[in-house]
Order: sequence, then structure tokens, then C-alpha cells
Amino acid sequence: MSEVEKKFKPIDYDPVVDSLFVSVPDRQYKYSIMVGDDLILDFGMLPGRDKIDVVGFELLEASKKLGVDRYILRNIKSLHAEISVNEKWVKLKLSIVVLQHKKERKSDKILEVANSGIPPLASSITL
Repeated sequence: MSEVEKKFKPIDYDPVVDSLFVSVPDRQYKYSIMVGDDLILDFGMLPGRDKIDVVGFELLEASKKLGVDRYILRNIKSLHAEISVNEKWVKLKLSIVVLQHKKERKSDKILEVANSGIPPLASSITL
């Protein structure tokens, strides 16, 4: 296993810039598209598939969007994201479980932004 593979984190939160990065392990990254002012979608190939799909995303101002303190977001235990795109909007349904004072706390949010030319698709990421 290479040094890069050892350091890979499918969920990475940076409290300094308040950015949540989520990426599917073993994906083949191709390109990213900024959607609105606070969401970046990563596209590429998923293991065992032969079409371009969402392989990750970055949510800026994540603590504000999720209503969770930025230092608590460093303790994400699990995450499920559903990304839906139609001609008018891109929708991210995000459900996270964080540890706060040794107790699990769940946060569910939906972020909708105008579509800027992404073809319709539906994808989900669970980590």
C-alpha cells in the first residue's frame, strides 16, 4: 500500500476553513464542477462502473449549513449523501452522525442550488 493510500480519508473536515470533503474510496477522479457558491461536485468513475458519476463533493461553510459546531464536525462517525440533479436544480440531501460528549448526534439537511448545466443524474454516497 502506497503512502498516499494510507493517508486517504473518505471524510475530511477542515475546521479552519469550514470545509467538508467527502470522496468515495477507489474512485477514478476526472473533474470537478462548482455548483452555486458553496458546493463542489467531483465526477469520475466508480469501481465496477463504466459511466461518469458523482464520486465526491466539497461543502463550503459546512458548519453553518449543517447547524453543527465546526469543532464537533471533526468527529463525524457516519455520513450518507444523496445527490439529485434535474434541469433546474442540484439537490444534496446530507445526513451525518457526529460524536458530541460521547453521544451520537444526527443532523439532516437539504441543500438546493440552481443547476448550471450538469446533466440530470442521481447518486448516493454512504461512508
